[in-house]
Amino acid sequence: MPDLEYYVKSEEVIDFMSGQPEMSDSSSLLGFIASPHGLDPSCSHGFDSEDNSYEKAISECHLFRESPQFVEGVLLKCTDKKPLFPYLHFCHFQSQDHSHRIREINDCIRMCSTNNTSLYGSYDEVYSIQKTATVLEQRLPTHRHAGYIVVGFKLLDDATKQQNLERTWLSWSGAREIYKYSPRSWNLRRISLLRHPTMSRNDPMRPFIYVLMCEYGSILHPSNTIQAMDMCERLRVRNCGHIALYQVHTAYNSSNTTATNILSESTSALSSSSSSSPPRRTTAARLTSTSSTTSQTSSMKRNPMMRGLSQDVETHSINTVDARRNRLRLREKSFQYPDDHYHTYHY
Repeated sequence: MPDLEYYVKSEEVIDFMSGQPEMSDSSSLLGFIASPHGLDPSCSHGFDSEDNSYEKAISECHLFRESPQFVEGVLLKCTDKKPLFPYLHFCHFQSQDHSHRIREINDCIRMCSTNNTSLYGSYDEVYSIQKTATVLEQRLPTHRHAGYIVVGFKLLDDATKQQNLERTWLSWSGAREIYKYSPRSWNLRRISLLRHPTMSRNDPMRPFIYVLMCEYGSILHPSNTIQAMDMCERLRVRNCGHIALYQVHTAYNSSNTTATNILSESTSALSSSSSSSPPRRTTAARLTSTSSTTSQTSSMKRNPMMRGLSQDVETHSINTVDARRNRLRLREKSFQYPDDHYHTYHY
């Protein structure tokens, strides 16, 4: 059983948990998706180019949720202007056998078409700090204002003593500063230190050995965004790891449950299948794939749009267009000047 200590500070009860990962029944998959090289964010005509990283991330979400050990996951999107890893997978896998969980996660990673710059790996939680009010709420956040401050670390020497290093994790990871200076309005829910179980020089991917996940309930509320970005900049000056602020983009469960899309504009555009569709919601929209909804959506599909016309605007009849054309011609000739006025030149 993990050691559990209680701390009372700022009128809140905090749980500090530590223990052996093998005693837990849950492991995590983290996938840092790197942006493809040579991707221009916009073309010469001002239209956004195709986001290959997003298409890759969505396809991998469907792949992960098909795993029998998969429980839930979120796709996070980086808020930086030019991020090193635009998207991040954070998935939970559950099983009583630790080796079986790690093997299942590694099988899912092998099925992903990862490149040399993307970093995927299985992780176990070794330390965590969370509010007692959120102990019973183990589900990942789904609100669009929720987000994570993610800090990733790589070790230069494989022979580093992990036990001595993990004892001082509050200092070198920045967890103490994050917990101390996070405003109450950000709704800090949990700080977790995740560790990659294997360390090998022969691993071509070389993922982060330690990842600090700081979960917030409303860090990306419009009134908190600027202050959150400022904290990340301060952490970049202090720490030597990869630091980024991520927003919850898509939350999804196992394949037999529904998925929740938070910020995907493409999905919301596809869901407006009728011309009288309601305005796009600002809260999370539940996406169900039942047969009745599919048949109803297919029956309400709009007809193919003609070039230059919108089906939301009623087309005028031919007689109306001809009458308007005749009036325009009469207006052009009604300047009240004689015809010979333009045949003389005045010097």
